[in-house]
This record gives sequence, C-alpha cells and structure tokens, in this order.
Amino acid sequence: MSKVKGAGSRADTVTAAIRADILAGRLIPGQRLTFPELGAAHAVSVGVLREALARLVEQGIVTTVSNQGFSVIALSARDFAELTQVRTLIEPQFIRVSVLAGSTRWESEVVAAHHVLQRTPYFAEDGTAFSPAWNTAHTDFHMTLLAGCSNVYMHDGTARLRDVSALYRRWSPIRSPADEALARITTEHRDLMDAALAHDADRAETLLREHIQRAADEIVIAREFPEPSAAAQG
Repeated sequence: MSKVKGAGSRADTVTAAIRADILAGRLIPGQRLTFPELGAAHAVSVGVLREALARLVEQGIVTTVSNQGFSVIALSARDFAELTQVRTLIEPQFIRVSVLAGSTRWESEVVAAHHVLQRTPYFAEDGTAFSPAWNTAHTDFHMTLLAGCSNVYMHDGTARLRDVSALYRRWSPIRSPADEALARITTEHRDLMDAALAHDADRAETLLREHIQRAADEIVIAREFPEPSAAAQG
C-alpha cells in the first residue's frame, strides 16, 4: 500500500510541475515531451511520468502523438475559435447555476478569492503581463465563482477549458496597452463579484460571457505563437 501511495504522490507532484512549466511557457506549444529528459528533470521513473502525462492529456494541455509519445498541445486560430465558442456557451450557464445556488460560505469565498486576485501582482518580474502568481489567482477567482454549483462534471470540464485558454494567453501579446488592459480586467472582475454576491444570475451570466469574449479578442492568433526548435522537439 505504501508503494502505491508513494507512486501516486510522486505522480501528483510531477503532474503539477509539468503543468506549471507548460502554463509558464518553459515548455512550448508543440514541444515533444520525452521520458529521458523529463526523467532527468524530475528524477522519477517512466511509469510515474507516463501517469503524469496521461493526466495532463485529460486536462487538455498535453496530447499524444502517433509513434512519437507525448507533446505539449499545438496552438491554432481554429482551435482557439472553437475553444472560445464552447467557453461562451458553457461557463455563463455554469455561473448562473452557481449564483442561484451559492451559500453564504460561498459568498465569503468569492470575496476572499477576489481580494487575493486584487493583491497579486499582474506584471511578472520582467515587466510582462500575466505573472504566474496572477494567473493562479485569476484561475482561483473564476473557479470560486463557479463553486456555488456542486456539479463535478461542470467543474472538471471548465477547469480543462480554462487551462487551455491560459496557454493561449501565455503565448499571445495583448492588443491594448498593459495598464489599460489591467484596468478593464480589474473592473470586470469586480463587477462579476458584485453580481455573484447579489445573486443576480442574469447579470452574472451576461458579464461572464462578455468577459470571456473580450479576453479572447485580446489574443493574437497563429503566427504569433512560437515554433518549437529542433532541439526542443528532441
């Protein structure tokens, strides 16, 4: 039993580490994920790596390649358009259910998640937008907004969609000036919180749909994304 538990714990740790490397841009879209390189980086067995990568496939940010193993997902304009279409259909309906069902405890969690997001630096140390800490706080806020609903299928599906969206955001420069974008995003997040606390499902649904679409409109598609180098592809 201890061996199984230990292996599971290692897979959890490696899954989180590789996921963080992908979302932070240390592993780039389309890059092959080879067992020798990952094994050396994380000091774990092929079995643990295979389990971790299979989990990341389920999360939507890693894919299997025929006769080649695993790779970070590639990014494309068509894929992003389809992703945005699904998000604008699903997440606003999800927040409607959450807002109508949310408890007093959920309200306090929404306020706390918003406070953390507001206090988390938007800019990374190099001055670029979307610091890793802000990305984490941003995801936590949005998932907390949806936490009033207990439907696990909605949560699992939404988490996957948000991870893929975060990867697109990481590799695309924003169209508007960073300070202007931050001011807009800050206002939109506050409005979402206010609608949630007021249990105004109609407003929350509309705001979230507009928020997702505006964020998508900021993303520059296709040739802006990097091509993995020969060395990166292994």
